[in-house]
Amino acid sequence: MLTLIALSLSKAEAQEKLSLDSLIQVIKRDNPELKVFDEQVKSENAKIEGASAWMAPNVGLGTFMTPYNNFSRPGSQQDGSLMFTAEQKIPNASNLKAQKEFLSAQAAVTLQSRAENFNQLRAIARSVYLDVLVLNQELNYDRQNLVILQNLKKLAEIRYTYNQADLAQIYQMDAKIYQLANKISNTKSNINVGKIKLNTLMNKPQQSVLELDSTFDESAIFKTESELAVSQNRSIAKQYDAKITSLSLENKLIASTAKPEFNIQFNHMITYNTSMPNQFSLIAGISIPFAPWAAKSYQSKLKVNAFEQDAILQEKQSFINNNIGLIKTQEERLGNLKTERAVYQKNIIPALQKSYEANLLNYQENKADLKTVLDAWKDLNDGELAYLELLNNYYQTLADYGKNVER
Repeated sequence: MLTLIALSLSKAEAQEKLSLDSLIQVIKRDNPELKVFDEQVKSENAKIEGASAWMAPNVGLGTFMTPYNNFSRPGSQQDGSLMFTAEQKIPNASNLKAQKEFLSAQAAVTLQSRAENFNQLRAIARSVYLDVLVLNQELNYDRQNLVILQNLKKLAEIRYTYNQADLAQIYQMDAKIYQLANKISNTKSNINVGKIKLNTLMNKPQQSVLELDSTFDESAIFKTESELAVSQNRSIAKQYDAKITSLSLENKLIASTAKPEFNIQFNHMITYNTSMPNQFSLIAGISIPFAPWAAKSYQSKLKVNAFEQDAILQEKQSFINNNIGLIKTQEERLGNLKTERAVYQKNIIPALQKSYEANLLNYQENKADLKTVLDAWKDLNDGELAYLELLNNYYQTLADYGKNVER
């Protein structure tokens, strides 16, 4: 029974262990911000269905050419009629088509807004995820260093009984142990904060157990196309394109209002004088929107949209230019940070580790004092922290770079 419980718990933990790619897919599916855009697209698509609708018909009932004293007369002497009227406006077909195309373009703008919002959320998730990975490494370093200090303290206490160690140094090590314990507690808290942020992005309960897969393929983020092609394919750039298309279709819609619309009216009159025949009228009408005094309205709108299109084109060009500069700058910085990482991994950390081990061996053989060992340990600890800071800078730059290449 206990074995089955252990297996089920192990399975549950395995299900919660997420890679970065899996985490991003959950955000794409469940994040509430993205669902807002999904509902907006549905709303805009629903508007398209009503774009081809006609105006509702008008009906009326009243009197026609009836004298005020009409009903005080005998029925055979009454004038006027009881009139039923019905009227229907018939829209221009090109206007209905332009309306439908314009509304379709609004959904395209919203879709690109959603894509950019997802790109921002993905960059945030990647930044937090990588920050947690670095914090986990820092936690491992701190735990190892805590064991080292505790062992050195025990060794110093043994030597103190033989007058081979300084009591002040033992107290100093005590303080360092407590400081490191506090640092471990703070690092654990920061890891939990990062996991709460990730759960929030995934729309999960903030305190849900979350285990992150430490494997991370950073090569998948780097672009394979030119900076210009990548920038032109950014969802922001596509959003500018969608807005320009929307304005073009709006111009088409505005231009269609210059085309005439029709209306038809039917009136049926029942005379009050039964000796007189019933009457009817059938009237067809046409609007004349291209009349000079009426055309000014849509002509000014067309000019406004033309200027707005030019402004959006300039915004798009400015964005592409700035994005290319950001990509090149970040690639240069990433290359330099990667070189520094390699130097720390292959040269600096191993050398500091060997220095500490040599000084520890000398101390055990009474060839060095405790202060020398502590200094070597501090150098190693500082080197490890400097490496982690460098690694975090690299990861955060990589997360921002991934946003700018939208990968």
